[in-house]
Amino acid sequence: MTVSEPTFDRFFDSMESLADTISESLQAQVTIEDSNHHVIGYSSHQFESDPARISTIIGKRVPNTVIIGLRKKGVMQQLENAAHPIRIPAVMEVGLGPRLAVCIRHQQEILGYIWVVDRGNLTAGHAEKVVEKAAAIAARYLLKQRGWKLKQDKTHEDFFWKLLTSHYESELRIRQEAEDCSIVLPESYYIAVLESSRTADDRFLLKLRQTIDASSGYRLLLLTAEHNRVILLFTSVFPGEGRQQLSSFLHKLVQDMGGEGFAATAGCSYLYREYTCAAAAYHEALAIPELKKLLPYHTRELLLYEELGFWAFIPVMLEQKRKQSRRSPLLYPLWMHDREHKSDLLKTVAVYLSLNGSLKESAAFLHIHTNTLMYRLNRITEITGKSLKETDYRTSVYLDILTEETAQLNRWFQGIPEDTEQI
Repeated sequence: MTVSEPTFDRFFDSMESLADTISESLQAQVTIEDSNHHVIGYSSHQFESDPARISTIIGKRVPNTVIIGLRKKGVMQQLENAAHPIRIPAVMEVGLGPRLAVCIRHQQEILGYIWVVDRGNLTAGHAEKVVEKAAAIAARYLLKQRGWKLKQDKTHEDFFWKLLTSHYESELRIRQEAEDCSIVLPESYYIAVLESSRTADDRFLLKLRQTIDASSGYRLLLLTAEHNRVILLFTSVFPGEGRQQLSSFLHKLVQDMGGEGFAATAGCSYLYREYTCAAAAYHEALAIPELKKLLPYHTRELLLYEELGFWAFIPVMLEQKRKQSRRSPLLYPLWMHDREHKSDLLKTVAVYLSLNGSLKESAAFLHIHTNTLMYRLNRITEITGKSLKETDYRTSVYLDILTEETAQLNRWFQGIPEDTEQI
């Protein structure tokens, strides 16, 4: 069989042209990916494709099922440890036919992968030589792209900080500068904040981008980080999706990132259309992690600012309480009774209200019988002259406990499992 030697001593303006050159030489389909398995170049479909390649090209990224399947089989580890191209047998469980593959490297760093469909026509030795030369060219291209991308990321990050700090005086000016920076602003957006006790390093940010990219419903537009805080501007791929979808997306994001020991808390703003509102959206998103620091158990399920309700006013109430020397007149009778009789009426009412008035949950928390709990609640009514069934009194007492007994409340609920059911 006559084989053609491709010419690699020329300029390749894209990975598409490199993929086509390899394909013409080997008469086989070629796919080139970056290190995150995003497709950056592929040859035309002159031959029949297998399911893995078709889904990769359609989605512009190797499906997670394929990557996971190859890692379970040890294929990816074998490829990444090999210094030269290797032949990979079919893995039909993930729809992958036989391949000739090589890692694109710069020193010890993996920059990407080249995959060649092996229909049994790849001449031994020649095919490996062609793919190895192509990998060297792809490495130079990707390193050059990285330098350009770093510069672009810096430009985008500067633009984002200007949005977050109300730098722009008008919507028109924002859109003009976005266009100058090659940023396509979506019709609507959210801003989210992720915080943890550890610094958000490059590894974490890369995983965060990959996690969002793997989501089919949301697209990341801008990202910046400072110390342990990451700020995101993202948009919904399907406008009109409800609050439940957004909440599920954020819960999964926190859960997935939490596996790295990061992202202990998160918060998300309202949906906005005007970009002059970005600073306000940022403060909305930031308010939720700040609340979680104050009352971690009570606010553990909060993620969306639109679900915040009265919690949005707790920091203001706390500040006002600190300025007052007088203690809550609603709680004072319970304080005095507990002090004089060594009872736990204040803790009882705090637990009862925190667990949404559930007798069963409250009694279990306090390690007492429900009859004992009911006796205590009746005793509270006798001492205060007020019933916890009265909405005004119940609400006022709860707010006073949250804002005047914050430290004690956190101690009472310290160590409670995150999945403790609230009735």
